[in-house]
Amino acid sequence: MTQEQEEKLRQARYHGLVRRVDLYKRDLAKRLVATRRLFKQRVYAVDIHTHSNYSDGKCTVADNYAFAKNTGLDFLFATDHNSMGQKRMVRKWADASWGQEPGIGLHHVGLLCGSRLFRPRHDTVSADFERARKIAPFVWIPHPVGWYPDNWYSDEAIEILWTLGVEFAIEVINGACKVVRAYDAFDAKAVRVWDQLLCDGRKISALGGSDAHVPEDIGNVWTGVFAARRTAPSIIKALNAGHCFASEASLMTFSCSSQPMGSTVRKKKGAKLDLHFRIADSAGIASIRIVSQGRVVKDVHTKGRSVVESALTQKVGANPVYYRLESIAADDRRAFSTPIYVEPTR
Repeated sequence: MTQEQEEKLRQARYHGLVRRVDLYKRDLAKRLVATRRLFKQRVYAVDIHTHSNYSDGKCTVADNYAFAKNTGLDFLFATDHNSMGQKRMVRKWADASWGQEPGIGLHHVGLLCGSRLFRPRHDTVSADFERARKIAPFVWIPHPVGWYPDNWYSDEAIEILWTLGVEFAIEVINGACKVVRAYDAFDAKAVRVWDQLLCDGRKISALGGSDAHVPEDIGNVWTGVFAARRTAPSIIKALNAGHCFASEASLMTFSCSSQPMGSTVRKKKGAKLDLHFRIADSAGIASIRIVSQGRVVKDVHTKGRSVVESALTQKVGANPVYYRLESIAADDRRAFSTPIYVEPTR
């Protein structure tokens, strides 16, 4: 085989793979449409974390936007490294906006709709994180324990998360370099670290971001946002309130005494708590868990039902606690709610 023939074969295989990925992502879009009909509550599927050729992404912002639409997403943020050029590009679409993802020492920081290009000083992660908060209405920590395939953060880097304040957000699922599935060993560790932070009294919202560097990665995970409108300001307002969840496919809602995920519920010691959840996935749900203080307090095996709605009654104890919801779909796709925080009063 000549070199020219080998190149033609390579190109054919590549384009064949792209076509198969496109069909697969269209199936995910159909699944999301069907799941919305079952869920019967307005929620937006938002990718908060993508990259284009304004930094180290392989394609244009327009390529990413088109792929996001084909995957069924409602909103896309273009969050390139050390660039604001993507801001000009997204202005042509009402359902897209801009962000940034600079490095701040042993971590990265994500900013949505910052007023200017963020230039870290690299003195401490916590100081740069606070500076980012001063110029952007929403800031979070991407891939808090590292990212696929082999970039694991050190214990020193992970311990820095405890210096970032009482309330912030992290990606509990990151989809970097993954086309089909996002959840992996990095995310499993991120969830364990998340629980440790929550047990230590932090209030940490759950996010999912594709971290796409090629369009084919978009759609493998996203953040479900209970926003009033499909606009950047409305989505950011909901993210700041913690009215969000990380998901690979399923839709979920979680409340306590009618207060939504992200809320702090204050009741007297001994008072009753009514935790309520509803999860939908047209492909079926395998299991659901409610986790509190790092322990499973309710475990439901749902036998592939497409909609599950249930409740759990708890009593307020002497100490602050959190409750969070997680689900596993029939094809092993994961979803995690932002917690509900319970604080006893006198």
